[in-house]
Amino acid sequence: MRWGKTAVTLGLVGVLSVPAVGVSTAAPAAAQATAAVSCRLLDFIGYYCGYHLSNTRADRGNSGAKVQEIQALLIFKGFSVGSTGVDGQFGSATESAVKRFQSSRGIGADGIVGPTTWHYLRTPGL
Repeated sequence: MRWGKTAVTLGLVGVLSVPAVGVSTAAPAAAQATAAVSCRLLDFIGYYCGYHLSNTRADRGNSGAKVQEIQALLIFKGFSVGSTGVDGQFGSATESAVKRFQSSRGIGADGIVGPTTWHYLRTPGL
């Protein structure tokens, strides 16, 4: 039975969060200039903004919590996603922000958030 308690304890250690790293706003869009996005650094995840934990593929036309997480991470990293901000709709403004982010990091600028783009969005210093 001791092994079960150890496994549970180790599992909990993996999800403990590090204190908030910072708050960022994107200046270009008036709606975003007043809306702060807060993201924190989680062990084994990287930056997390409170919407979605997984790193599943997303592109134009998608919607929901996954897109909100992408939008919040983009704003946190300094890329405007348009005047509507974090609205959960992967439209042209979000696609453009993803492409600008990808170009700035030297990765293929296709507007699709796949494993490489998630890595760059979630990892501090990238």
